[in-house]
Amino acid sequence: MKRFSLLFLLLFVLIVTAFGRTIYVVSVGICDYKYIKDLRNTENDAKNFSQLYLTHTKNIKTLLGSQATHDNILNTLRESFSKASEDDIVVFFFSGHGGKGGLCAYDTKAANTMVTYKEIQKVMAGCKSANKQLFIDACFSGGLRDNNKNTGKSNSTPLMSDTKGVMLFLSSRTGETSQENIWADNGYFTQYILKGLKGAADVDGNRIITAKEIFNYVSTKVSERTKKKQNPVMWGKFNDNMHIMNWNPKK
Repeated sequence: MKRFSLLFLLLFVLIVTAFGRTIYVVSVGICDYKYIKDLRNTENDAKNFSQLYLTHTKNIKTLLGSQATHDNILNTLRESFSKASEDDIVVFFFSGHGGKGGLCAYDTKAANTMVTYKEIQKVMAGCKSANKQLFIDACFSGGLRDNNKNTGKSNSTPLMSDTKGVMLFLSSRTGETSQENIWADNGYFTQYILKGLKGAADVDGNRIITAKEIFNYVSTKVSERTKKKQNPVMWGKFNDNMHIMNWNPKK
């Protein structure tokens, strides 16, 4: 009887360890910009991304349109991700305009009012989570990866791609635009992110979507649909088997 009780306790601890982590999500989408050209599908992208994660967590902040100002985006990221422990997962999704050096907030007027990659980098450096996921659907988003070339080693903030456990999944290479799909509710990158996370990327059928699986699925589909004009990239120090979405029931 004691042996059975000990075995049961061990199984319980393993289950709690596997499923006890909390997911924190910040999802941002901007269609109607204050100063720059409007977009079509980007707010749908953010709403749909949040809706998908509602199946896994209640800790979701969604910023749409005029809510997604420069200061509000950064404050929301800091507030949400500061709650995460090392075992938790943090997810940042952005769909909107991008530029060289950053992402365009609702109130972005010029380069110096973008949400810069260095600002995002600083927020991530202050988060304790060992599983940080960034999904960026924006033109020139590959610059988030290439920004490392312009950041000196004297900078006290660790580079995101040099920090273990940070996955950057970017919708396009540095010199490419991210295309909206006029025949669908989502841009190509987000469309296949959602399909992939719902199970289309699960090639081994274990109901767990890994970083490698989601990259292989999304990058192939987006490149095909855009005739190789848009090519998603993934960057960072993380294991290929890093869990992105787990559909196995909690026990």
